[in-house]
Amino acid sequence: MNDRPLDMVPGSRQRQLTVDDVTNQGRYLLNDFIHERLQNDGIENVPGMEVLQEPGTPRGPPMEHIREIGRAIRFIGDDLDKDQKIQELVSRVPPEAERQVILKVAANIFEDGIFNWGRVVALFYFAYKVCVKALDRIPLVRAIINLIVDFMRDHVVRWIIERGGWEAIREYFGSSKAQYGAVIGLGLLAIGGVFIYKKYL
Repeated sequence: MNDRPLDMVPGSRQRQLTVDDVTNQGRYLLNDFIHERLQNDGIENVPGMEVLQEPGTPRGPPMEHIREIGRAIRFIGDDLDKDQKIQELVSRVPPEAERQVILKVAANIFEDGIFNWGRVVALFYFAYKVCVKALDRIPLVRAIINLIVDFMRDHVVRWIIERGGWEAIREYFGSSKAQYGAVIGLGLLAIGGVFIYKKYL
């Protein structure tokens, strides 16, 4: 994909972000989300973040409010724990599923063309739930993460850039009503994901 710089939101003083910038930042945030969830869920022998990716994987430009961004992602992820339809979706996808199956389920999250931070984090959540089943096969975990990052780059990153980059999720975090609506809306899409999985497995 062309890595031409894209403008930040109007009035922003930050440097222009490229698709690669935001994708690499997203990879770091995804790895951080997976690593912290493993710890919080009481998983034994949690691999370090450096193990979840190949050596030398770029992190992208520094994010000024990295802690707040991570907190917002975790908060939305905690809400997804409460959505039974989403649990049904992710429980049906084994880590050994074909590449096309995982991509179809990921695409189903945005099936109706609506993008919001709740659904972006749901992509992270989906990746975590699949990866946690394969912790004894680190190369497979890395492959799943790479697949989700590739999907994010091709289908989600430009929306993130239009919002002003990952920093913009902090504004969303401040609106519990907006977040709740996004999570509920995502839950309604989960059933469709189950059918996609059955069809393409």
